[in-house]
Amino acid sequence: MPGYEAERDRLREHLGIEWIQNGLAKSGWSQGKSIRHSSDLNCDFSHPEKCQWKNMADENQMDSRDFYLFEKIDYTEFPVLRVGPGPSKIQQGDKMIFVGDKKREEQHAIFYSSPINCQNSTGNLTFTYWVYNSARVEVILLEDDGRGGYKMIFDDPSEEKPYVDCGTIQLNTECHAEIPPREKPFRIGIRAYEISNTDGSFVMIDNILYSASLCKVGIDTGDNYKSYALETGASGKHIDTASELKCDNFDSKCRWRSGGDAMVMWRRSSSALPSSLLLNATGTTVGPHGGYAVLYVEQGTQEKSLDILRSDPITCQSLTENEFTFRFWEFGQINLEACAVDLMLKDIECIPIPRGSSPANVKLTFRKATKNFMIIIRVSSINSDFDNMVIVDDISYRATLCTDALSVFDIGDSFVSTPMLSLLLSRNVHTAQDLSCDFSKRASACLWGMLNQDEESSDIASNTWTVGHGPLNDEKLYSLTGISDMPDGEFGLAKFETGGSSVLLSEVVRCALDNVHVQFKLWTTGTAKIKFHRVQTSRIFQVCLVEESSPSLLDCQDASSGDVVVDLPRIRRPFRVAFSAEAEDQGMVLIDNIVVTGQICPPTAAKQFSSKTFRPTADIPDPNVCRLLSCDFHLGHACLYESSQVSNSAMHGVANRKLNAFLTRSKRVFILESPQFRLNTVARLHFDYKLQGDANLFICNDSGTKELESCFKVEGRDGNDYIELLASDTKVYIISRLSESGKSGSLEVSKIIFTDTSDQAIC
Repeated sequence: MPGYEAERDRLREHLGIEWIQNGLAKSGWSQGKSIRHSSDLNCDFSHPEKCQWKNMADENQMDSRDFYLFEKIDYTEFPVLRVGPGPSKIQQGDKMIFVGDKKREEQHAIFYSSPINCQNSTGNLTFTYWVYNSARVEVILLEDDGRGGYKMIFDDPSEEKPYVDCGTIQLNTECHAEIPPREKPFRIGIRAYEISNTDGSFVMIDNILYSASLCKVGIDTGDNYKSYALETGASGKHIDTASELKCDNFDSKCRWRSGGDAMVMWRRSSSALPSSLLLNATGTTVGPHGGYAVLYVEQGTQEKSLDILRSDPITCQSLTENEFTFRFWEFGQINLEACAVDLMLKDIECIPIPRGSSPANVKLTFRKATKNFMIIIRVSSINSDFDNMVIVDDISYRATLCTDALSVFDIGDSFVSTPMLSLLLSRNVHTAQDLSCDFSKRASACLWGMLNQDEESSDIASNTWTVGHGPLNDEKLYSLTGISDMPDGEFGLAKFETGGSSVLLSEVVRCALDNVHVQFKLWTTGTAKIKFHRVQTSRIFQVCLVEESSPSLLDCQDASSGDVVVDLPRIRRPFRVAFSAEAEDQGMVLIDNIVVTGQICPPTAAKQFSSKTFRPTADIPDPNVCRLLSCDFHLGHACLYESSQVSNSAMHGVANRKLNAFLTRSKRVFILESPQFRLNTVARLHFDYKLQGDANLFICNDSGTKELESCFKVEGRDGNDYIELLASDTKVYIISRLSESGKSGSLEVSKIIFTDTSDQAIC
């Protein structure tokens, strides 16, 4: 503005204000986007780039001057009698707009607003102003003239004019305008005029405030529509099953929540939407039912301000097929995408949602996300010139998590089963407690077993019960059985690959007197569901009584998964207790911690109970001992053998069907101890071995009445050997030890076999 330097010096001297060059170059004014709230027009010029006001353009030829931005730079007071009616004391740093001149010809300037779509009640506009040397200010209304310009509504006699009171009498008087209701779009203008004094005259404006009830410019969701903060059961804890991400009401059971750090949040509503709204947006009148999640985005909102809808975390998902489905309704011009993101919300995989799918179910598959991720639904793009709204409902997720069982047999990677070592040997049952069994040591001490395969049977199944070993995966077992308790250590197991039946029998009980109870824990998977009844057909799992001399199942009672207690009636003749499992297809039955209590008849020496049960003779070793002592290491462990921990002892490992122990100067001895057993005759224990380095091998037998002594030293370095076991022996020790001056060595054992004295296998 060349030539006006002296005038700016006078303003700085007498008013303490300074021109800000290009201060009004940027603003929030809009040509076609209507304001949403009356407060959008509030402006104190502290951030002029946000004010939705601007100077009238020169090409419109409606004014001759522009307003400019000035700032108060010192504490000089305005001269009350010459400059007013605004306050004389202005804080340093305050900003205002200024227009003035020294010409004789009248000058005028218009500062006008963004469009107002309509106003359904009287609006109020106020602002602080100062005038000097007869300059004046007024409020005008403008509307588009249809040719790219504007016209004053004053020119139309049919239009109601605003009431304007810009009195200059009292100090601190504001300009106040009452703007009548209007149905057509319009703009508000602040006009400075009668600037026509050669000594100079001016108008200053500050603190524009507009208050009015605007017509509804948003989406018509109906008069009774209400929404609330989205409060669900999502807490950031990982899910246990994919079905936990099902959400169709967005209540306390829902595992979805808002992102939590955005300006525009997802909310919950259960209000019914107008049919006309649904029909215009989707082509149908089908709307959400019950509670649903809604994101309402007002005009002008930026995408970065929008919230996301996210699931609770998924710890691990297998690479098998997954399916994420939901239903959505979109209103306006808004696009969605579903993403798998890591726990820091970084994208792993995103899939855009076709707009034309609304309101059908959307089905998506994530192929890259496997561990520690969440699923989110977010806005990918939006037309911010309009209000937009999106609704999400009926979310579901189908996937195989790493904790889900892949089959009815999948109860953990460490799960194995081994033959049960107990047999039916006509052992005496002295008390009810003798029938208790926790299946430890492969049930070697249990008075339970199965009939021989070659025995004739009708109801007694020939499928084999085995002993299961863990540790089990508690989440997988829970997903198959619905029971949170786990078997304690080893447990009884009946496994059906293609269906069938299996019966586990007790030794013969002479009779049952009072309060005889059988307690146990039970788990079933697949088709081996628990069902108990007295009819012999269609049975699945039963606890039955069996006559001593008959293979038929007699009295049977129902059992259900979990803790089972079966009461036995008074029985005056010899019987057995039987666990009968059956499955139509694949399935398993797990049983553990059998506890029998009550009063039974003790055995008599004169009575033998079963002529069909196998009974060992004096010169044939006990097959039960064979199962205790034989081991081929094919299951990756040492069967029932254990390492004895003594001073400077080494540990062992099992791989490729071989047991290996490495000896060093600090670990000079290795002791492999057998389980305790009872022999009825002389037998042999064969073993394959290999020695390397400075290691020696000793085999020791222990009668239970002597300490370890008279051990047999193996003279070879590689091959097969055996040791004679006496009827009084109760344990065997395989001992490898470094020679006195030895530095290192190793022992390898690949097979241990129990035979009779003729080297015939007993198992």
